Amino acid sequence: MKKTLIASALALSSLMMDAHALDLMNAYESALAHDPTFRAAIKDAEAGRANLEIGRSGLLPQLSANYYSAVNNSHVAQPQYGTFGQTVITNQAYPSNNSYFQITQALFNLQAVAQFRQGAAQANLAQARLVYNTQDLLIRVLQAYTDLLFSQDQYSYVAAQKEAFKEQLQVNTRRFEKGEGTITDTLETRASYEMADAQVIEARDGIENNKRKLEAITGIELHSASEVKPIFKSFRVQTLNPKAFELWKETALASNPEILASQHNEEVARQDMQKNVAGNYPTAGLQATWALFNGGQTTGLISQSRANFEKAQAQTDEARSRVLTELRKQYDATLSSEQKVAALNRAVESASELTKAMRKSVKGGERINLDVLLADKGLATAQRDLAQAKYNYLLSNLRLKQQAGNLTTEDLQMAASYFDRDQNLAAKR
Repeated sequence: MKKTLIASALALSSLMMDAHALDLMNAYESALAHDPTFRAAIKDAEAGRANLEIGRSGLLPQLSANYYSAVNNSHVAQPQYGTFGQTVITNQAYPSNNSYFQITQALFNLQAVAQFRQGAAQANLAQARLVYNTQDLLIRVLQAYTDLLFSQDQYSYVAAQKEAFKEQLQVNTRRFEKGEGTITDTLETRASYEMADAQVIEARDGIENNKRKLEAITGIELHSASEVKPIFKSFRVQTLNPKAFELWKETALASNPEILASQHNEEVARQDMQKNVAGNYPTAGLQATWALFNGGQTTGLISQSRANFEKAQAQTDEARSRVLTELRKQYDATLSSEQKVAALNRAVESASELTKAMRKSVKGGERINLDVLLADKGLATAQRDLAQAKYNYLLSNLRLKQQAGNLTTEDLQMAASYFDRDQNLAAKR
């Protein structure tokens, strides 16, 4: 499953991007190629997998060759025998060459065995981290995408609130001028209006900030936040499957990449300790080497590596506990989403009917514009809360599967089915 997830994810990155709109899958496909965190994770995994080859090297024959070539020049002056001090000078020039080929193979080397096992554990650790980062990219894309949409919903809410306060300020000002109101009412309303005006500015900045976050992940420059395809109004929460939490727990304990990474890290620490313990044993080949005493270094390394191994064991327990806590949180959130979305749908329907009734009452002279604006504000609030509940459901559902360790691109495609799609992009496919 893990290899399938990574392979399918990387395959999607080759698809073409549409220049005028951005739907959820479009954003994810671009993020696969452009997100710097994910690109770094891929290279980290490649480096980690190399540990398997490095660890295996100690068990394989070691081959080496050496060639030496030199030119010798000598100038020797010495007395010639029987000539009563006459000196003879001899000049010599000759080449000197030497070469050899050497192969060594350890027959018994516990350190090399531990190094091989450690390399395998490090490669598995790198793979588990890549799976985690692949799944994390799915979550980050959906989070950034929905954050941008929700910031627009928030802007609509504060804009409606500002208009309501503006109308209320005008009403209170007129009443005060006619002697029917108080200056306190006018000042309180003005303060509320000014605060709402500041909130509109803040909401506008929020849209821009979230747009930039999405651009950083996808590498796609958005000219406007409206280019992001919105969520459908019709929204049906899917029944949680499986329903029992214990089944999700079993899956998480067996497949969660964080737990698996911690277990592989524990094995890395175990084999590091075994390497140091092996320092007390001989290395046997055609020539045996046995370190009898090295000033206590081996003993110190063993103590250090044993402490690191026990630390890794504790970190595995901590990861397991953290994952199960988050799993339960996302399980509960997903399970309760159906009721939340249904309740907020009813709230939106009621608020929508109220605004219609208010407008009819204004025409009949029974209500004023302020009543309509307050009803519009209530509708905007309900619509914002409903949108947030929808986004939270999709995120909780994906996070639940992430904690269980079985999150795939198909799950993101399911989430994408709740959003509008770009028709031009769909036609290209």
